[in-house]
Amino acid sequence: MNQLRQRTTYVQSIPIVAVTGEIDMMSSAPVTSRLAELLDRKPPALVIDLREVRFFGSEGIRALVETQHQADELGVKFGVVSDTRVVLRPLEMTAVDQLLLLFNDVDDAVTALSAC
Repeated sequence: MNQLRQRTTYVQSIPIVAVTGEIDMMSSAPVTSRLAELLDRKPPALVIDLREVRFFGSEGIRALVETQHQADELGVKFGVVSDTRVVLRPLEMTAVDQLLLLFNDVDDAVTALSAC
């Protein structure tokens, strides 16, 4: 059974959604809906932390692209935190890394997104 956990914390007024586990067809919907729900509140920025993700497939990519489009429409900056090949490799192979603001850690993301 695939265990996916997500936890939302705040740094300044920026929501940080930390995801642990596997993002696949079965588990991407709760992640996508949580990100959409947070974006609807129009925070100054939104960060998803994928450093604890063990599997990241096409559904994970789709979730990030969808969230980026929604963030662009709302004028909210969206940052993705990952330092693992599990997440970065599929993003690079699909050129989605060119669409997203990628960071190695949450502090870097918050600093960069606050400064914009």
